[in-house]
Amino acid sequence: MDQELNYVNYFTEIERFYQLKRKSWTFITCLDWVLVENWKERGVPLEIVLKGIDRAFSRAKREVTHLAYCIKAVEEVLTEQKELSVEAPKLPHFPQHELSAYIGRLADEVVRVDAGISSSIRAVDVSDLRMAEQSLSALEEKLIAKLKFTADDQTMIELKREVDRELNPFRSTMTAAQLAMLEQQMWRRKLLERHNLPRLSLFYLI
Repeated sequence: MDQELNYVNYFTEIERFYQLKRKSWTFITCLDWVLVENWKERGVPLEIVLKGIDRAFSRAKREVTHLAYCIKAVEEVLTEQKELSVEAPKLPHFPQHELSAYIGRLADEVVRVDAGISSSIRAVDVSDLRMAEQSLSALEEKLIAKLKFTADDQTMIELKREVDRELNPFRSTMTAAQLAMLEQQMWRRKLLERHNLPRLSLFYLI
């Protein structure tokens, strides 16, 4: 399968296959999004994710209602198929003007929260995609830190409840490391969503 899919297409292929296996449509949760983000960022090949989903459904003793139920099976397939080594995800290929326009849109969305970070985003050099992605990642860390610092207590309590509510049904199926990673990534996504802000990454360019 094509390993140069950008994030949106990677997610779409996984969502399509998952809904096909369920044979009925269901909402994709924040946790499901975070799982796909994690697989993509780790460079897990799409083929392995789909095989893991298929395996999870084939041995399920009850209805699979969340993509999170497939975590263990995906990790098993990844371990077994070592010849399909995990590689750093490849960045999407787009014309320079599209990349520059995308960076501009990110900066426009962030400016209402932090003008300095917005200016730094606008200054990202897209001639080197790997360096551009690293710069965006560092700026996203600054943005997340700013959102956490400025969030009021009630917001933080609500976000913790949301994260716990989505993770609790799956705690017994995940390792401590998986739980810690997913909890952190869900916090990030929910903080950004709360402020209507995008992820700062070239993988979301469509």
